[in-house]
Amino acid sequence: MTKIIQNNIYLLFIFLQSFYSFSQNKITGQILDKENNPIQFVTIQLHTKDHILIKSDISNENGIFEIEEKTGHYLFQASYLGSLLYEKQIDLDKDINLGVITSNNGIELAEIVIESKLKMKTNFDKYEITNISNSILAKNKSTLEFLNTVPIVNVTPDGKAIKIKNSKNAIILINGKSVGGNEVALSILQSTPATDIKKVEVIEHPGSNYRASDNGIINVIINKSKKQPFKVVLNAKSTQSFYNTQEGSGYLAFSKNKWFLTSGIKMENAKLKSNQSDSYFDFITNYNTQIHNNSISKSTNYTPYINIDYSVNKNQTIGINLSSRFSNNENNRHISNSYYNLANNQLDSINTTNTKNKLSNYHVVFFNLNHTIITDTLDSNISSDVSYYNSRNNREIFNTFSYSNHNNNKLLQNPDNTYEVIDFKSDYDKNFKDRSKLTTGVSYTNSNIKSDNFFGTFNGIEYISNPKQSNIFSYKENYFALYAKYRRMFSESFGVLAGLRYEYLSAEGTLKSDTKTVKINNSDLFPSLAIMYGINDEHLLTLNFASSITRTPYNNLNPFVYVNSPSSIQVNNPYLKNTKKSFIGLTYTFFDDFNLELGYAKSHNLFNNFDTIKDNLIISTIDNYGNNDAYGANFYFNKSIFKNYWNLSFSTTLEISNIRGEYNANPVKIDNANLTLNVKNNIFLDKEKNSTLTLIYGYDNGSEDIFGKLNAQHSLSIDLGKSFNDFYISAGAYDLLTTDTSMQFTNSVYGFDKKREYYKNYYINIRYTLGNKRVRTVAAKQQNERLN
Repeated sequence: MTKIIQNNIYLLFIFLQSFYSFSQNKITGQILDKENNPIQFVTIQLHTKDHILIKSDISNENGIFEIEEKTGHYLFQASYLGSLLYEKQIDLDKDINLGVITSNNGIELAEIVIESKLKMKTNFDKYEITNISNSILAKNKSTLEFLNTVPIVNVTPDGKAIKIKNSKNAIILINGKSVGGNEVALSILQSTPATDIKKVEVIEHPGSNYRASDNGIINVIINKSKKQPFKVVLNAKSTQSFYNTQEGSGYLAFSKNKWFLTSGIKMENAKLKSNQSDSYFDFITNYNTQIHNNSISKSTNYTPYINIDYSVNKNQTIGINLSSRFSNNENNRHISNSYYNLANNQLDSINTTNTKNKLSNYHVVFFNLNHTIITDTLDSNISSDVSYYNSRNNREIFNTFSYSNHNNNKLLQNPDNTYEVIDFKSDYDKNFKDRSKLTTGVSYTNSNIKSDNFFGTFNGIEYISNPKQSNIFSYKENYFALYAKYRRMFSESFGVLAGLRYEYLSAEGTLKSDTKTVKINNSDLFPSLAIMYGINDEHLLTLNFASSITRTPYNNLNPFVYVNSPSSIQVNNPYLKNTKKSFIGLTYTFFDDFNLELGYAKSHNLFNNFDTIKDNLIISTIDNYGNNDAYGANFYFNKSIFKNYWNLSFSTTLEISNIRGEYNANPVKIDNANLTLNVKNNIFLDKEKNSTLTLIYGYDNGSEDIFGKLNAQHSLSIDLGKSFNDFYISAGAYDLLTTDTSMQFTNSVYGFDKKREYYKNYYINIRYTLGNKRVRTVAAKQQNERLN
């Protein structure tokens, strides 16, 4: 019996040895330049002894490569843009780790630069903009200014907001992570040089690894290269509108050994003027209320931040992000309310309001700790991060009402809001040899929000609390999500990305003076799918399906009533329903420069702000009103012409929407066609391309929605800039063609006409850059050369 077992073991050994001799063996390693920076896109090749190419691959962003082939004798080569970096004869009879390969042949990879237009390509459910640091469009620009050269991204001229395709609000992430809200993120982008950006991802319909909100995502990835170990950028800007606004920012980038640090601060001192005239018609009482609102706002904001990354080893990184925002704001409004009898158009009475809305010592503190570990040679990794967010919003609203009968009334509204949010997220990315990828993850968020609202009437000495209005509202929310997505390239031209996300939300809001509570418990599944098919090298089709939810904002669950004027109040709605949306779209990309998109979206339980009139009282509230079927078409292109002296990008969107529903027992039926277009011109005025003229034109034909009909608008911004060694000076203007906005609405019960005045803006900007600089030589490349 023992002999039989021995013979079987021997036969098994012979079989395994034979199998092993024909098995696949791996060659792994990492490519670094002379300064120990990883080199991406290095071509890795295996040749036979007869110099016949049998296998090829490229290194990843960490310079790591892996190539697999059966046992044999081969010539191993690594090259970059046609330049040979390394070669070696290899007897491949087992797995071989070549370790770190350093380029010592005198090639300065930092100097191999492609001077080109933006490189924007479709990658399943997102657009990726790469080669930014080498693009002439990034020269002397902040990251926020650079983003406005991207055809599908639109930054408002004042830098306060950013949208995708001029319609979809975007959440900004830095290196894939939140930094404490868009206000902080915009400040970081305004102070960060565009040449320090490695890649930008624009995701209009986020997949399952992101929270299923209807917002798009713009993910800005900072280059952690050590080629420039020290850089300081100082920026100052002055903007003149009706009043003057001053801005200043500082940026520091530092790297040494295993450490990489970026930090900065954005400062702003602003003064703005606003004029608005609203006319409301109550057809039941036959009265017209005209409200003229003149306001002056002052604000001082400071936004410091610091990001630190430490490489424990080549497979592990620990990061710490800390950001804050400190603000003092004050808004003074003079409101005049005039009441007319529609029957004889006679003035009945006039009431006035003087309001001081003061926000003192508003602060935001955000902290994030993250850790990433690479688990194999295919760059699979586990990433985890925990975040803490805290803000305090102590607002005082002083109202002085003066009535036509000479009576006065003074009110104080003091909503003191405190937010505390703890967030945890962990992802596992598993890469497979067939280039497929599986991502799984879990996310948990705990939110505690407290609103302490004081409402008091002045008795001549002090403000006495009104027990019917003063109250404390506490809101607690627990959010949990599980998600997975799988990406597979079945061939060089066909791939699929499928995802599924499960979200569960439990929330409870309570009033101190009331036993009633607002409770929310819901769970949802959100599938997503992207199919990509390359017809050939010049033509690509992408089909996308995504689902999302717009959850009820906390501010609208808060049941407090706010008094705006003697004839207007704001009432929140704790019974608002979530809006759910499904989207399917087809994108056709051709010749790398042109994109055509067709899409359809179905939305249920839309909600919006409403102004209604009851007994001459204007009530502003928010409510659900119906469903929407929307059909859209987008076309855009980006082209460099006249020997790269002129970069032209064009984008246009047509959206046709059919809204059906009901509000206040009145049927809602709105059919609307909205056309927008943007033309962005970046023109270089000299051979060295140190002088730049930027012209951006926009058009919106106006739109009709449940809140009314907006008038058409044109916009034009101009910027002229010139670099002088380390200095860059620019001057410009925006809102040059913008007219006053008008919004109108009417039905059988009430109507309104709202107008807002616009002011033109002029500015001058000075930027100074200090740091270790390399003189780069431009490699002449043909226009159709593509860098992956």
